[in-house]
Amino acid sequence: MISRQILIITPLFFAFGSAIISSFYTVGKNWQNFVLGLIGVLVLFYLGLFFTPSIAGTFSTPSFLEFSMDKFTVFIGAIFFVSLFTGLYPIRNKISLSPSFLYFIAGGLGIILSNNLSTFFVFWTFQRGIPFVRFIKDIRHGRTTGGGTYVVQHFLTAICFLIILYLAWQSGFLFTPFAEIPASFFTWPVLLFAFIVIYESHGIFPFHSWIHDLVGKLPWYEISSIFLARAGILLFVKFLLPTFNQDPDAFKLLLLTLSIFSSIYWSYRGILEQDVSKTTTYFYVAQSSLLLTGLQADLTAAHGAYLHMMVISLSGTALWSLLSYVQHSFSLKRSNQFYGLAQYYPKLATLFCLFGFCMIGVPLGASFVVEDLVITGLLEKQPYLGLGHIFATCLNGILFFLIFTKLFLGQSAYKQQVKNMDMPVKEILPYVGVLLILFLIGIFPHLFLEKINW
Repeated sequence: MISRQILIITPLFFAFGSAIISSFYTVGKNWQNFVLGLIGVLVLFYLGLFFTPSIAGTFSTPSFLEFSMDKFTVFIGAIFFVSLFTGLYPIRNKISLSPSFLYFIAGGLGIILSNNLSTFFVFWTFQRGIPFVRFIKDIRHGRTTGGGTYVVQHFLTAICFLIILYLAWQSGFLFTPFAEIPASFFTWPVLLFAFIVIYESHGIFPFHSWIHDLVGKLPWYEISSIFLARAGILLFVKFLLPTFNQDPDAFKLLLLTLSIFSSIYWSYRGILEQDVSKTTTYFYVAQSSLLLTGLQADLTAAHGAYLHMMVISLSGTALWSLLSYVQHSFSLKRSNQFYGLAQYYPKLATLFCLFGFCMIGVPLGASFVVEDLVITGLLEKQPYLGLGHIFATCLNGILFFLIFTKLFLGQSAYKQQVKNMDMPVKEILPYVGVLLILFLIGIFPHLFLEKINW
């Protein structure tokens, strides 16, 4: 019988071990196949735990590291790796994974498994490197890092996180598990610093420059790998949610308002954007901006928000994967209004449409149930902001139809004979499997909601 301690640290051991080896040895495509194999093993690992009736434990080191394996951790771990595998496997022959990709996986795993503030901070730095170190290193090498916005966003976020750690250390809660920190610790200073960290780490804050830089520099798979591991959502759930009933109403209202405003802002930016890759990114971020709204209403809305994490991660990754496949065949940088790619990719166009429907709340799709739970909870607690959430959701739907229309409809802009360039059937199977899960959520939501009882 494998001990729970070994069970908890095994994924971290393999992820960090592989990341460290990749820093010294390069084995080309074989290494990429190993990474995909590692993700596949972790998919089976977390799915197996998710359907295990009882699995929970905590592994503490003699110092400050403490890892937990509870139902929420298993839930996030499962959707984190299922989304990555679904997106990467079908296009594995068209991409080239960077060595740092394993550090994104390792850092994300650490954040998911972390059970106190000190451990959370350590792994938070792996997602983008310690801001202090990166900033000084870039200055020394004469590189720009976004100027003042980089300092304000990343440098200030790290400072706020360190201040929270200091306040927790003063109060004796630095190594205390998140769920055991008493409500008395969450004074207004702690809440305000946590607010900054949540929105900066989640990357949904309006005018957040790293999103604008991200769409032109990072491959889609790195967007996917940092989506749930970007500490904002997980920090809110693990750090603030256990005492949320005792938090000031003004703080809840601030989080809720800015979440909805962020979604509206990114949808508006996407509607005005001409570059289809950027537009898809803005759609992705606009959807993720609404995650926090359900976690701030009531238990019903919170259940919807948990499912929303699953839907956005799976659907969003699939959309980016499909777009990445198409981009390897056609240039999507032209200024024409339509690309007309449905005649080249009829199957992929159908999949793209169905995954988009699952995100925007079309009946029988996953988000139809999710949005109903969240909006119902919001309308009971904050009617006007509930209407704001509905407006944001409608804008997201408009944005998706603009993306689909530009990519797949209209007359083709390419002077070549039309031919079917769809993926082989075996590459499409992971998409189909995930799509079935998303429709199961929409048709039989109780199968998933009954698992969310933590």
